[in-house]
Amino acid sequence: MKIVFKTCIALLLLMASLSSVSHADEQKFTKQQLDQMLAPIALYPDDLLSNVLMASTYPLDVVEAARWRKDSANAGLTGDALVDALKAKSWDPSIKALVQFPDVLNMMSTQLDWTQTLGDAFLAQQDDVMNEVQFLRQKADSSGHLRNNSQQTVTQDDGAYVIRPADPDTVYVPVYEPSVVYGPWWYPDYPPYYWGYPGAVFTDGFFWGAAGIAIAGGIWGWNNWDWHHHRIDINANRWNRIDGDRRRMNNNFWRHDARHRGNIPRGAKHLDRADIERRLQRTDHKSLNNNFNHGEQLRRNGREFNKARGGKARSGQVRRGPSGKNFAKPNRPHNFRARPHANRSAVRAHRGGGGGRRGRRR
Repeated sequence: MKIVFKTCIALLLLMASLSSVSHADEQKFTKQQLDQMLAPIALYPDDLLSNVLMASTYPLDVVEAARWRKDSANAGLTGDALVDALKAKSWDPSIKALVQFPDVLNMMSTQLDWTQTLGDAFLAQQDDVMNEVQFLRQKADSSGHLRNNSQQTVTQDDGAYVIRPADPDTVYVPVYEPSVVYGPWWYPDYPPYYWGYPGAVFTDGFFWGAAGIAIAGGIWGWNNWDWHHHRIDINANRWNRIDGDRRRMNNNFWRHDARHRGNIPRGAKHLDRADIERRLQRTDHKSLNNNFNHGEQLRRNGREFNKARGGKARSGQVRRGPSGKNFAKPNRPHNFRARPHANRSAVRAHRGGGGGRRGRRR
């Protein structure tokens, strides 16, 4: 009897263990999902990319900062005046760094589900996220689109791609067409996220804008990538100075502060948008749009991606994955919520020439 009892207990423990492993696997983002969500930002300069990823773990701060920056009293602040104005804010230093890039901050605030999912991925799978950034950069290099130019320099450090501004004091934010710069996309059921830019004219898949951002040194340059150890190193003294010694960082590498995240548990299915509004109730900003049709946005993104690949647009038809599920709901863990905003115009056909070139950076 004792032997039978022990055998039953062992079987129960084994089943519980397998169930736990299976549940953990369900929580992980797949390579397809990571490539899809990272496609619009993987070619950002390293310093900008690191701040976007860190900031995405604090979505409430992102929204608040984006709205603060739009206020007429703050929109024109630059340099030391901007640094001084941010001293009173309790936002994470990564958020303060992004205030210099209102278009990026506004994109993250508008695409709030994507931002939250990006932050969840970076918190849960930092190694995987960094690996996929390097994978996407390698794809852009192989397609002949990741090159030195007047806006950036591209080098390799023991195999890792490093992207820096050509002028350390001026950062250009690239807007690019993933279906062009990475070459033919390799996951038809997971087309890359892409958000256009009003009035953008793309050359060789890129739009650099009219001017770069003059960097405010007081809120910039306090972190750098350690690609080989899969972490972001920081200057703790500078971090604490930007943060006003509110939380006192003692590490020499970045760690997320869960206490500062607000009422958003990791993997939450729904953002507490009412909490966002409560934090902003003393401002004159408009309420969040809770009627956003994410499913239609995703289907439209898929149709536009299909046209960019040279296929026929299948209006009104939802592409399906291997499982037979609608493209709007492919095989994803239950906490995967990133949904792309509709492109403001269809993904343009490549007009800059050179899409078929293969070669190294020039």
